Amino acid sequence: MKMSEIVTGTEMDMLTRRRFLEGASFASLLLSAGCSEGVHESNNQKKEKDGMEFTELIEARRSVRRYAKSEISKDELDKIVADALNAPSWKNSEPTRYYAAIGAEAKDRLWKEALPGFNAANSANAAALVAVTFVPGESGFMGSAPADDLGNMWGAYDCGLASSYFILAAKNRGWDSLIMGIRNTAKFKEILGIPANEILMSVIAVGKAAAKPMKVPRKSVAEVLKTK
Repeated sequence: MKMSEIVTGTEMDMLTRRRFLEGASFASLLLSAGCSEGVHESNNQKKEKDGMEFTELIEARRSVRRYAKSEISKDELDKIVADALNAPSWKNSEPTRYYAAIGAEAKDRLWKEALPGFNAANSANAAALVAVTFVPGESGFMGSAPADDLGNMWGAYDCGLASSYFILAAKNRGWDSLIMGIRNTAKFKEILGIPANEILMSVIAVGKAAAKPMKVPRKSVAEVLKTK
């Protein structure tokens, strides 16, 4: 064996240590990249969990009149309504009620029997048709007497607030919506089992947009806000 081929124990220790350090450095780079990716994924997951920023949410929510086929579970609808329950109401009376058709048979009946042709077409393929009602004689009343000249209009007001929270909560969870006013009230009450005394305000279609909705121009702030 030539002298040049002889590796001393000290040299072997140095060689081993250098290879260890090189390996450790490479492992550190991999770990660092993995951690960065993990943080990125964690941030994305957190954003998905927490939902949109409010300004982003109100910009993103638009009335959708063309839906792709989709289904929504009762559990998912429960979460949307739970969010909507944060809406304010007269003395926290919470007069708003929701009646949802999520099954194919119930939705088909509503499209055929309870909605005019244009609203049936606008909401076709929606995952849910939600009838929004309010119990009269609660909001706007002191005991059995109206608190002011508006009376049950306060119930309608609270129902509108709740509906606003509902559609924003739906959008925050990835669902699009359309509020419809023209419908056959008697048929809706019959099909969904809505109590006779409750006032049906609107029907909200909930689903996944088949195409990105166009943003309709809005009035300027100067047209709607007056200050002194």
